[in-house]
Amino acid sequence: MQNLVFPSGLSVQRAKKRAKELVKSEQAKTQTDALDVISFKEVNKPWALAMAQLQKKSDSLNHLITLADIERILEQEPLLDYNGFGHSDSYHESFYKRYTFQDSKAEYLQNFKKNRESLKKALDECQRCCMYLQHLKKIKATRYNLGSYTFKHSVEYYHRQLNHFDNAYVSNGAFICAALHMGFKVIRKNDTSPNAWICASIQSDIVMWGRLLDQQNSLQPKELKLLAKLEKKIGL
Repeated sequence: MQNLVFPSGLSVQRAKKRAKELVKSEQAKTQTDALDVISFKEVNKPWALAMAQLQKKSDSLNHLITLADIERILEQEPLLDYNGFGHSDSYHESFYKRYTFQDSKAEYLQNFKKNRESLKKALDECQRCCMYLQHLKKIKATRYNLGSYTFKHSVEYYHRQLNHFDNAYVSNGAFICAALHMGFKVIRKNDTSPNAWICASIQSDIVMWGRLLDQQNSLQPKELKLLAKLEKKIGL
């Protein structure tokens, strides 16, 4: 189940907590005033109207990808499945035994077909990835330093912090699918790898947040201040 969320990624639950902090720090007189301040900043409406809008249009506001979008990406990428990039049926039997850990070519192709169907239904996973990808900056240049499998784990950690969904899990294939849908340049690492390089800026707010979070026990005051700033930018 997904809670109401502003287009920026800020959940209503976290907005209420932020409003309490504003009142406590005397930046707002009342909880109502604080909620209005946050709401105007998010959608340029008072809190009551914003809540009605979010409730009424939750599907259009909260869903950045549809089942039809996933279907379109799968048509464009015939080797993409739930686990990432797979293999065509053009290789010798020995290839599948060596690189796919299946007992036979036929067994691999059968599982590949099932995994394609699993990705077609993975709407919530792709949605979670898109919510993360909103905070990732695209780059035109080709870069080989940000991989899909690492991002998969970053998405899961991000959503455990957001707590919008009952389950934070996303598959490697769901992330690649979402990245393609959101317009990122995606490059398969090599012909036998299920993983891909995602051409994005390492200076993206959400990448910097993850990097600082990994070092949070040794951060200096200036870095802790930056971490808090980044958390607000990405809706935490």
